[in-house]
Amino acid sequence: MKSNYKALQNDRQKLDPALYVLSLSKLFKDLGTGMLAFLLPLYIVGLDTDVFSGTPIVVRAGIIATVFGLSNAISQPFIGRLSDSLNRRKPFVVIGMAGFTIISFTYANTSNFDYLVILRIVQGITVGATVPAIVAMVTHMSTSGTRGVAIGIYSTVRGFGFGMGSIIGGVIASYYSFATAFYVCSLLGFASLVLISFFVSETHNGAPAKQKISEPGQGFQFAILATAMFMMMAGIMIIFAFLPEYETRLNTGQVSLSIAVSAYVIVRVLFQTPMGFISDRLGRKNIIALGLLLNIPIVIGLGHVENVNQLIVLRAVQGISMAAVETPIMALAVDLAGASVSSKVSSITASQAAGMALGPIIGGLLAGYISFELPFYLCAIMLLLSLLLVLGGIKDPMTLKAE
Repeated sequence: MKSNYKALQNDRQKLDPALYVLSLSKLFKDLGTGMLAFLLPLYIVGLDTDVFSGTPIVVRAGIIATVFGLSNAISQPFIGRLSDSLNRRKPFVVIGMAGFTIISFTYANTSNFDYLVILRIVQGITVGATVPAIVAMVTHMSTSGTRGVAIGIYSTVRGFGFGMGSIIGGVIASYYSFATAFYVCSLLGFASLVLISFFVSETHNGAPAKQKISEPGQGFQFAILATAMFMMMAGIMIIFAFLPEYETRLNTGQVSLSIAVSAYVIVRVLFQTPMGFISDRLGRKNIIALGLLLNIPIVIGLGHVENVNQLIVLRAVQGISMAAVETPIMALAVDLAGASVSSKVSSITASQAAGMALGPIIGGLLAGYISFELPFYLCAIMLLLSLLLVLGGIKDPMTLKAE
């Protein structure tokens, strides 16, 4: 009996090899996503526009990030529920990858900002189709004892792709052209599409009897986690509206800015899996609170940098804070969600996308019409409120079990 129990415990600590196949298959698309997030705010500087003529460039940079993030965020809950009802995930990932590939190719032949906004909205919906489905697949490939590590590995690969994408995009745009960079994005998306289509298998929920019944206050806890994720992502993505402004203020170029953008992701990649490992053993709540606290002075500092080296350092430390928040939040949300992972956890991933969307546009509007520093202080205040909500309103199931 003891040997059987020990074998069962060892199995629960093992990661499904399919997790690595899924993560690596999605890597190429993540490289393309990072390239686009960095390139588009710089690309729009030279574009014509009819609808947004006279709008400050920081606002237009915010708009191009916002429409993508909002369409991404709004689509995720609907697609998550549909995925759960059909108990299928792979078709949503394949369709989303195909849409990303086609639209990335189209950017290279778009010279009008207004059309670019429409394309970015559609691309946000297609990418949104993949997120809840992939999170559910990662969940199905893990157990409660390995969930933090599994999400950490997946997030590490994704983050590495996003971070390196910014650097690659900056180099290609500097030495070749924006159009060439967009074609490369399309090829990367196609590579992920092929790999997922042929090498990633469908996953399904467990038996319906194992589904968790919602506990009182669970909805409030999801709202707190969603708020914390939103504020973290807003504080990280806010600088994308300021890339043209940083380029002028700091007297720097595209390659240096791409390094600053990527410094956050590279450091986050290094800390993502360790944070997942720690959260599996020590609980999620305290690590989430620590990450929120660390990000408050970082965000304020981003509004006062005097050279690109300071920007790079702050973004690197911001990577540690995000690793301490994202992986434990996703693992805790899955612990609370039970079997309906796609529909319930999509509230967290949608909030993450909304932070990506609203951070840049709010920052752009406040900086463009009031002051450059104001959006950074506002973001810091919202992070503090999120921290207080986490400390007061989250009950960590792992900590409760230990007690």
